[in-house]
Amino acid sequence: MRYDEIVSKGLGILRDAGIEHWLNLGAETQSQNRLNREYMDSLTFEMRLLGDGQWADTRTVLFGVELPAPIMPAALTASRVITKLARWEDPWLELFASGVAKAGSIMWVGMSTPYELQRIMDQGAPVVKIVKPYQDNAEILHQIKDAEARGVVAVGIDIDAMYLEKAFDEKPGPPFLGPKSIAELQTFRDATSLPFILKGVLSVHDALIARDRIGADCIVVSNHGGEAIDYAVPILKILPEIKAAVPEITILVDSGFKRGTDILKALALGAHGVCLGQLLLLAFVANGAQGVADMLGILTEELRRNMSLTGCKTVTAIEPSIIRPL
Repeated sequence: MRYDEIVSKGLGILRDAGIEHWLNLGAETQSQNRLNREYMDSLTFEMRLLGDGQWADTRTVLFGVELPAPIMPAALTASRVITKLARWEDPWLELFASGVAKAGSIMWVGMSTPYELQRIMDQGAPVVKIVKPYQDNAEILHQIKDAEARGVVAVGIDIDAMYLEKAFDEKPGPPFLGPKSIAELQTFRDATSLPFILKGVLSVHDALIARDRIGADCIVVSNHGGEAIDYAVPILKILPEIKAAVPEITILVDSGFKRGTDILKALALGAHGVCLGQLLLLAFVANGAQGVADMLGILTEELRRNMSLTGCKTVTAIEPSIIRPL
């Protein structure tokens, strides 16, 4: 299936079920998602066609894993959208993970039990485990250590959920989450020898603390799909500032990325990889595990072609000068 066929089919299924609006879970006015998209669309490319006449190579390495492209699912957990459909006999995250494995990518997992995590890992994709900021620190430490023992490639914590998540004008939640101090985050980092990720960095202020005081190996520049703060700064607007401040650590992005051109913009402005949530959920709704694998493949081919058109022959050769603001 083509990109448009996958998206159209997935949206149609959600529309028929009356739950299409759950795709835009931004807080209060949902302005952060609109502004994020508008800023992304304001960035254009130079074409740089004359060179060695070779196609670009999209391969990269993240967390010690060689990937066909720096494209991965965002950290997924029990989805209100998927749960409302109730179309799958088997746990849907396992099916989703099998599609990720087929595409050769890394599966990111959010809230899960150890049993669920193991069944996801059994699908064959390398796994990153992101732990929620539970009020109970012992639970956080248990999940970090359990995930490491099971063989995940990296662990981290969702700092953009510390002050709860919010969709529309709902009451923020879930109530078992809570804020964490720098000292507490240091404790979580010290509990593992794996690469440690802070997901939800959206300022140079937090990026510097993540590197210098917490010892994070990787940060994810994210607004939690819009469920953090209304009117959040666009991801690609803040990304170059964060890259300049902490060039030594791995920087990933999520929230609002939909096409290969979006991914190339992020890579040009400082990201080492891009995570996608909503788009891959739509692909799963449309065609299950195969839809996930197909969409990851489509995005990889889009990135390959657009890298070639801008003269970027490898992922490490992508440079910010190919970007031109309107």
